[in-house]
Amino acid sequence: MATRIRLDHQTRQHQIVEAARDLIASGGVDALTIRGIASKVGVTEAAIYRHVVSKEEVILLLIQEVEESLFQAISRATRSDRHALERLEHMLQLHVSYVELRQGISFIVIAEAAQFEAPKVRSAGRRLVEKYLSLVAEIIAQGIERDEVSKSVLPDAAAMIFFGMIQSAVTRWLFDPSTHPLGENAVSMWKLFRTSLEFSDEDASRHSNEDGVN
Repeated sequence: MATRIRLDHQTRQHQIVEAARDLIASGGVDALTIRGIASKVGVTEAAIYRHVVSKEEVILLLIQEVEESLFQAISRATRSDRHALERLEHMLQLHVSYVELRQGISFIVIAEAAQFEAPKVRSAGRRLVEKYLSLVAEIIAQGIERDEVSKSVLPDAAAMIFFGMIQSAVTRWLFDPSTHPLGENAVSMWKLFRTSLEFSDEDASRHSNEDGVN
């Protein structure tokens, strides 16, 4: 007779998250059920309920996993010794690679969190987005201080455009990957976005005049 091995709580929750991601990737959020997770993991529903109490908790675990893995994936782009525009471009490339590798699950989870009635889920999703926007805005603000980004740029507004740029590209890609390749679209949008941030001759002239006054 085969002996069942009872896994520790952390390991089982990791399995639950992996199963949840697979279910969403293959059938969308509607396919995410405790029964489906149990089937994927190979245990009973009762065994799953020993580690998560509801679908709400599964979504929270997914958001937590997305936050940890996403920021780990883009961490190489946040080194402050590089030019701000280089950091943003690298961040975009790393984020796109992350999305492709994980089949767009992060944006699907965020969208689901925004529609969830449970305050904890909505709050966790909002916190993830705000953390991302704050990181982008910080890089842009540092670029402005170093005369790498135009002083006319508003960091918070530019950060929202940056995030929206990726979100729109991912949305089209999810609908039709062959017609709207994510990497190519991201490169095209970056070129346009970069132009809106670049330190211009007008910025240089203004900076020179300010130095003269001081």
